[in-house]
Amino acid sequence: MTSPTRRRTAKRRRRKLNKRGKLLLGLLAVMVCITIWNALHRNSEENEPSQETAAVSNTDQKKEVKKKTAKKSEEQIKTVDRNQKISNYLEEIGFSGTAMIVRNGEIVTNKGFGYADRKHYIQNNPLTSFYVGSSQKALIATAILQLEEKGKLQTSDPVSTYLPHFPNGQTITLKNLLTHTSGINGHIEGNGAITPDDLIKDIELQGIKRQPGVWDYKDSNYSVLAYIIAEVSGEPYEQYIKNHIFKPAGMTHAGFYKTYEKEPYPAVGYKMKGGKTVTPYIPDLSQLYGAGDIYMSAIDMYKFDQALIDGKLYSQKSYEKMFTPGSSSTYGMGFYVDPGSYSNHGVMPGFNILNSFSKSGQTIVILFSNIQNNAKLGQVNNKIYQLLNQE
Repeated sequence: MTSPTRRRTAKRRRRKLNKRGKLLLGLLAVMVCITIWNALHRNSEENEPSQETAAVSNTDQKKEVKKKTAKKSEEQIKTVDRNQKISNYLEEIGFSGTAMIVRNGEIVTNKGFGYADRKHYIQNNPLTSFYVGSSQKALIATAILQLEEKGKLQTSDPVSTYLPHFPNGQTITLKNLLTHTSGINGHIEGNGAITPDDLIKDIELQGIKRQPGVWDYKDSNYSVLAYIIAEVSGEPYEQYIKNHIFKPAGMTHAGFYKTYEKEPYPAVGYKMKGGKTVTPYIPDLSQLYGAGDIYMSAIDMYKFDQALIDGKLYSQKSYEKMFTPGSSSTYGMGFYVDPGSYSNHGVMPGFNILNSFSKSGQTIVILFSNIQNNAKLGQVNNKIYQLLNQE
């Protein structure tokens, strides 16, 4: 039989053991919780990169985007040079600008020559933008013919139909304006900005030189036509050209003077003076509303020509009307009609433009120069046709 003293001692030992057991279980539970939390935290860190890792990742992505953009740009401005005789000739004469030459549907030359910006040593390339001067009259004529097809006007309409106070407006027709046979004196260009309304008022104020029917080239003829485009279409002339010519023809680098500097490769215009190149002053181009306020790249002009040839912009009837001489000058509507080709020419302070294509549409020669007076582009154009015919 166990004594009372021994039983009390045994009971105290059991209580101590129970306490130690509970303590150990508690510690074990805490260790398990810590282990589980660490495991979860590690998984979270693995799945969600740190800010430093994310920043590196974002930088890599941006670099990749830049690489893709740069690659795309390189592809867009890729030079085509399949006729070395033509390239050598243009280099020999000191041509500065872009030459775009197409034969039988194949690009023969699409190449920049010389500097677009001599101060910063930026070279001309196939996407360099140039002011095209009077060559844009072909776009204005196209717009008028489009509106005629839509029944909005007739080229036989007297100008007074749209401008009641126009001098001799009951006798002068839209066709007279298109073919430079209106007989008006025209606006004398100033330097500052002018609104289309004020420009037309000044043209009206200047009056007429003679009765219509005699060739007399005036920019104001096409300023009046641009104004009538806006009146008849119900949208600003610039917007009409963008929507109905630039867009359907795919002219992605064509625009109006206010956005010229926003283009990726705008050319600086130069002029030869005393054996040196100088940068001539360009007046505010609102003075040349409809007659010299458009810029584009050489490939844009090619797309325009091709759209005319393919009938994308108007009908065959309008095509024939455009390329019918309106006087002994051989000028039709925006183009001269030569024996074997159609051509137009644009000269502005610092720029010299020639656009030509054969009557068959198989040969297109476009010369955009950012030196106003160092080459006679008509002669250059003829030489290029000769070199092409030697192939």
